[in-house]
Formats: sequence, structure tokens, C-alpha cells
Amino acid sequence: MNKKIIILLISICMVVVLVGCNNTKSRVNDKENINENDNSEEIVKIMESVYLDYLYDIYIDKERYLGKTIEIEGMFTQENSKDTSKYYVYRLSDSTHEHDGQEHTEEVMTGLEFIYDKEIPKENDWIKVIGKLSEKDGSLIIKAKSVEILKDRGLEKVTSFY
Repeated sequence: MNKKIIILLISICMVVVLVGCNNTKSRVNDKENINENDNSEEIVKIMESVYLDYLYDIYIDKERYLGKTIEIEGMFTQENSKDTSKYYVYRLSDSTHEHDGQEHTEEVMTGLEFIYDKEIPKENDWIKVIGKLSEKDGSLIIKAKSVEILKDRGLEKVTSFY
């Protein structure tokens, strides 16, 4: 019986030592990953399920997002004037407002303007824009590093998650 207890205790000690060594190794790897992540660029990916909520937060708390890389998908449109063209990535959403004592709901474009100096997509193409968020003349603008035309379209009309 003594022999069985000694074997059991040795087995338990070995398991504890092996698990303890494994945890130490994991912590070292976690620290290495954290350092790698600290050196890498933070990307704010605007997901479809929280699209409106994220954009509201960006507009309300823009100081927190300025200078960060934004990744956003949506439809492409452009607005032309005499002097310039403005490019937008957007999705549709409903906006409710009161007029003459009655509540009205209308469909609006919700998204961000972007600057891009390469080939521009066609109207209504589904695109992914990646670039730094900046401010110009009081407007938020993505300085796009890339604009990719995607084959698969997401939800064209989104609603608030919250």
C-alpha cells in the first residue's frame, strides 16, 4: 500500500511540475504577442452588425479615432461639384425626425468620406476601404491606403444594434 501512495504522490508532483512549466511558457509567449501587438498598427474594423453604432461613436468621440486605421465596407458613391469630387463609402439606414408635430422616417446614407488617388470604383460597387481617419474642414475623412471592389455584398440597409 505504501508503494501505491508513493507512486500516486510522484505522479501528482509530475503533473503539477509539467502544468506549471507549461503555464510559464504560455505567459512568455503571451508577453511576446503583446509586444508584437504593441508595435503593430491598431485597425478599427467597422462590422456589419454594429455598423451604425460604431459610426455614431466615431462621430461623437472623433478624437479617440483620429489617426487610427479604419476598415469599412459599403456601397460607393461620389458627389461632383465644379472644383472637386468627393467619394463616400456608405450603407442605408432609417432616420426618424419630427416635422410639424409628426414623426417622419426617411432612408439616409450613413458612412464616411474618403480620399483616394488611384482608380475609382463604379457607382454602387460594394467596396472595402482601409485608411487613416483624419479631419478636414470639420469633416471626418479616411485617407485611403486601399479601396477594394468586393464580389460579395453585405447588408445594404443596416439598423442600430442597441
